Order: sequence, then structure tokens, then C-alpha cells
Amino acid sequence: MLSFALSGYYPTIAIPPVKRSQVYASSLEQKGEIIANSFSKPLVLPHPGYLSTRFSSYHPGVDIATGLGMPIHPITEGEIEKVGRDFFGLGNFVEVLHQNGFRSKYAHMGRIFVSVGDKVTSENTLGEVGLTGRTTGPHTHLEVTRNGNFVNPLALLPEIPGMPAVNTASLQTTPTPAITARR
Repeated sequence: MLSFALSGYYPTIAIPPVKRSQVYASSLEQKGEIIANSFSKPLVLPHPGYLSTRFSSYHPGVDIATGLGMPIHPITEGEIEKVGRDFFGLGNFVEVLHQNGFRSKYAHMGRIFVSVGDKVTSENTLGEVGLTGRTTGPHTHLEVTRNGNFVNPLALLPEIPGMPAVNTASLQTTPTPAITARR
């Protein structure tokens, strides 16, 4: 357990409560036509990567896979509202309060570089991608809420590429020479 503590990885033993999240945004807002006007600057991705898990009623955020230790930036300016550790699966997390009732939460962080009350812009680094909580690989779980209701981050953010395609040509192996029996 000491080696986990030194590496910044803390496995969770708890089982997360199962609950269906409420989706706030109407179909018009899901298209970004109304929500996009709620911010003074365009939103940015927290880091480069690919979409590994989409938003759903059972997964109230998106997962953006990337390399371990990648810097995480807020999607837009705001103030750090919460910094903590969730023992139900999210691990280390940071929550940022934005304008017009929006909040964004960044989870599974390895290290956190901000404190409650800090003012941040999209140029600031909140922390690093880690493996805390219930995770199978390095990624950021990003949740967005408005007035306490979950909003699909894909309706707000620039396009997030899907999982990279596997180049099957690079997977080809050289044929193994036939083994001949000695007589």
C-alpha cells in the first residue's frame, strides 16, 4: 500500500452508488445553440486526447484518454470551488465554478496544483492526468453541470476525436520459417 501512496495511485475499495443522472439541456441546448452564448470565450479541451467514453444517463460526463502526467487545463475561466478526493470512483478531482451557473469537474487526477478560491483561465494548469479512483487507464473524466443539472460536455466543447484507428498493416508479422524434421 505504501508503494501506491508514493506513486500517487490510490485504489478504491468502495462500490459507487448507481443512480441515473438528470440531463438538463434541452435538444436545442444540446446542439450548443443556447449554451454556447453563455460563455464570453470559446471553450477549450482540457488536454489533447481522444474520446474513450461518451456522456450517458449512467455516465454523466465524458472520458478523454491521454498520456499519464498530461497537464489538465480548465475548459474556460472560473474559480476553483472544490478540490478533493472522491472515494466512490472519481479519485482526486477539481471542480471549477464558471459564469452563468456552470461548473466543470475534472477527475482521476494524479496531482493537483490549485487550491479552493484560485482564479483560473484556460491557460492555467489544474493538475495532471493520473490513475486515481476507479479507472482502467490514464484519462480525464470531465463533467459539466448547469444549476446542478448535468449537461453533455460534447454539446459545449470543440470536437473530440474518437479512438484512433488501428493500422492493421503495422500488425503484420513476418512468416515463421517452416521447421523441417531431421531424418
